[in-house]
Amino acid sequence: MKFTKKSLVETLKAKSDGKTSYQARKIADVSDRRVDQIWEEYLRTGEIPVLGKDVGRPMIPIEEWERKLVKKFYEKYRVSASTLNRLIGRDENVHMSHYRVHKILLELGFAKKKEKFQARKINWVRYERRHSLTAVHIDWHFTGKMWVFAVIDDASRKILALIECDSPTTDASIRGMIEALKCGKIKQCISDRGSQFMSNMNCYSRFQEFLAKQGIQHIKIKIKHPQSNGKIEKWFGCYDKHRKAFETREKFLHWYNDLRPHRSLRFEMLETPSQAFERKRRKE
Repeated sequence: MKFTKKSLVETLKAKSDGKTSYQARKIADVSDRRVDQIWEEYLRTGEIPVLGKDVGRPMIPIEEWERKLVKKFYEKYRVSASTLNRLIGRDENVHMSHYRVHKILLELGFAKKKEKFQARKINWVRYERRHSLTAVHIDWHFTGKMWVFAVIDDASRKILALIECDSPTTDASIRGMIEALKCGKIKQCISDRGSQFMSNMNCYSRFQEFLAKQGIQHIKIKIKHPQSNGKIEKWFGCYDKHRKAFETREKFLHWYNDLRPHRSLRFEMLETPSQAFERKRRKE
């Protein structure tokens, strides 16, 4: 809760009557510390404190070296302020609050100001495999100009293969899986029921025959239930947002797999998908 003009006056009156901060805090449902702050200011100035926007301590002006530093790190990592300030602290040993970093990103045009209040996200239970290559998710995605096929490891979020072409075909899907298999033996492959992956008749398609020869179990998600393949669906959003910033497919994959920390992994260690992939690999 926050102070209103009425509750602020009543709280100060309660303090003046000799009540403790704990007793006075109940009027506005604020903390003891907040009551102590406004009481201290009242005693120092002799006037009722003015509360609201733009009445706190002014922000220290942003210096040019800070802008250059944030610009350099954003162009390398392309992440939000709350991640970028951690990377700056790790790589440059420079402390910058994520509020300050976000303000610089807004100035540089690398971030957008939120128009509405965004409530804190509720923690959810994340379902993922314990070991790398236990299962992969695959799908096709149309960008408006080209078709994209990707293979993502369920446990580590590492992209094992990325195909960019003119049309979604079974041959391209098989080519993508061959590329993914260079990373190791895959146990299960999760996909939708697209014609590139299975036949509408009661017979194996060439893609399913390829998986069977490789000893890979093909898991088909339920119809009209894309959440079952949500990891690859979510990743395509990242692809649409950032792919154009890189000249080649290889540079984009290097950024995603090896440079950019992933929040679904060990974020406190700024772990990347490639690092998680190696950490979660089964010991031979």
